[in-house]
Amino acid sequence: MQQTVRPSASLIAGVAIILIFSAAGFARNGSFQEQNGSNGSNADRTATKTKRGSKRRKKNNSNTNFPYVILSAPTQSSPATATAPTTPVIMESVDVAPTTPVETPKNSSRATKVIGVHTLPATVPGPSGPSPSGLIISEFRLRGPSGMNDEFIEIYNNSGADHTVAGGGTGYAIAASDGAARCVIPNGTVIPNRGHYLCVNSLAYSLASYPAGNGTTATGDATYTTDIPDNAGIAIFNTSIAANFNLANRMDAVGSTSEANTLYKEGTGYPALTPFSIDYSFYRDTCGKGGSITTFGQCTISTPKDTNNNAADFIFVDTNGTSAGAGQRLGAPGPENLSSPIQRNPSFAVNLLDTCVAAASPPNRVRDFTSDPPNNSTFGTLDIRRTVTNNTGGNVTRLRWRVIDLTTFPAPSGIADLRPRTSTAVVVTVDRPPCGSGTSNITVQGTTLEQPPSQPNGGGFNSSMSSGTVTLGTPLANGASLDVRFLLGIQQTGSFKFYINVESLP
Repeated sequence: MQQTVRPSASLIAGVAIILIFSAAGFARNGSFQEQNGSNGSNADRTATKTKRGSKRRKKNNSNTNFPYVILSAPTQSSPATATAPTTPVIMESVDVAPTTPVETPKNSSRATKVIGVHTLPATVPGPSGPSPSGLIISEFRLRGPSGMNDEFIEIYNNSGADHTVAGGGTGYAIAASDGAARCVIPNGTVIPNRGHYLCVNSLAYSLASYPAGNGTTATGDATYTTDIPDNAGIAIFNTSIAANFNLANRMDAVGSTSEANTLYKEGTGYPALTPFSIDYSFYRDTCGKGGSITTFGQCTISTPKDTNNNAADFIFVDTNGTSAGAGQRLGAPGPENLSSPIQRNPSFAVNLLDTCVAAASPPNRVRDFTSDPPNNSTFGTLDIRRTVTNNTGGNVTRLRWRVIDLTTFPAPSGIADLRPRTSTAVVVTVDRPPCGSGTSNITVQGTTLEQPPSQPNGGGFNSSMSSGTVTLGTPLANGASLDVRFLLGIQQTGSFKFYINVESLP
């Protein structure tokens, strides 16, 4: 099978690792061809360099055969040099084919376009910009597998700086459209920039074991016991005094089209749900494509979208890809609290595992055609390997990756259905600069699909994957690198994309 590949690479402010893949096959104009056999595979190489571990100090990965393509924000022109980006995007192009084993470039000049990019530390917020109110509702659900009280409301600090709560009364109220506060964020609470605060219904909240920080889980920072009705509106106010719950004191709101009280929604509201007790959530778009499975191209944002229009800002996901009336896509709730990792895209550089070969070639990308239906890999797997470098200025003790865009269920014909899944460490052979001077064996660490919620169909939108080798006891030092892999089960072949944000803790 011959396939067209449209490689591209660029850098977008705010989006950390963006591994994008999109393509279709063709047999003309000197493009790529997937070939049978093991050309370029790890097994065909001989290790002649000293064996290295998976963590190593940052080095210069530049290579004249694979130039970096670096752009700043979409509305800006390209910088003159490769030293000014704020966040990286790694783009590749390929079709997930059902019969051919390995993508191998036939034209190296085309392959040069798909290399990763470096990034430097930055403190600016993502391109979606800070919210004037400072805090916004970033994810929620009003029902879950444990019934109508399986609820949570996640608050996100979108101010661009650490936020110290200083509200009327005792703090900021998180209230439902019945006018009753469910939680109050106490005065004096500090929510870090891009950090979260979590309010949960303690009667039935079922995601308290979802991983958060080092040794912590996504338990509520505050709790309540009064159900919020399905499709009702919720809001956060800068006061705990119910008599002052008004538009002037409202910081943010979200509600459905069936919510009559406009104080508790923005715009016409998100589509009202058919009440199902499923593992779902609404979360704010962090890519800019509205959760579209079929829209390709780069993400335009990497932080929660806030246009004061609930219908445009929020995406519905659930672990079964259920059609509940608000759009249908496979994904998972991912509630975050004060202890959770924070999105730090600008502070990490992500590069190809082996910069001496093309992005579509092993060991940077490996296509395994072994059918494995029980693990959501009916048409095999796609294994993407990268080297991530810590540029935060200090140790990283917790590292995870959150899916912000991909092709998945229910993908139409011609679009790949990918399922992020847990992977283990593998030893691979690389040829690193100076290219051609010899090869070496390295360990590429796996990633773990974080549960709960149980994801029997594999990961999807908003799923998180952790790098378990980075811990308090074994931190990733500033300037050090980690070789990491992302394993994607393939349930349907076709054009595909895969974007992720990086989250970490010092």
